[in-house]
Amino acid sequence: MPAAARKKPVKRRRSPIQSRGQATVDAIVEAAAQILARKGPAAATTNAVAARAGVSIGTLYQYFADREALLQEIGRRHVAEMQAVLADALTGIDGLALPAAVDRLVAAIVAMHRVAPRLHQALHQSLARDHLDTIDAFEVAVEAMVSQALAGRAELDLAHPALTATVLVRGLGGLIRTTLRREPERLDDPALALAMRAMILGTLGESRRRA
Repeated sequence: MPAAARKKPVKRRRSPIQSRGQATVDAIVEAAAQILARKGPAAATTNAVAARAGVSIGTLYQYFADREALLQEIGRRHVAEMQAVLADALTGIDGLALPAAVDRLVAAIVAMHRVAPRLHQALHQSLARDHLDTIDAFEVAVEAMVSQALAGRAELDLAHPALTATVLVRGLGGLIRTTLRREPERLDDPALALAMRAMILGTLGESRRRA
């Protein structure tokens, strides 16, 4: 969906200044995330969330203007957690030889997608029509991060580092999300990691400048 067609971000109705208020917000967000992950978007009504969080519906609406505002906050926290995992996994990758760097990249992207995969899928389903901006921005940032890493490796001599990064990140991301949904146990299969490694090296080889 074009960015111009999406709704503007919904602001919270009230900011939880006191620690007690923050604890209430955390309980509401956690309850909503649990329902989304376990039962899907349709089940995550404000009434169901309030009941699971142990608060009144009125209390929920003190902090979130509507369901969309709550979903946006869940998305923001989820993306922040994924960013932290990815950044940690990629630490020191620039100093590695290419084969080791590719192995680290595979491990990093897998680790990132292991962060609450059912919640990630549910957020895509529930936010697709309105507010995917937070997730889109994160995915663009990941592509930019990989593009920068590729461009910094003179031995690769890539013609289009940004395009190559886009192909790799989206290709691996789609593969991993589908595997998590259909065959989650396969993510621990060394053969799959080797296949992803071969995919990356093959793409890098085909993306080099031609004399």
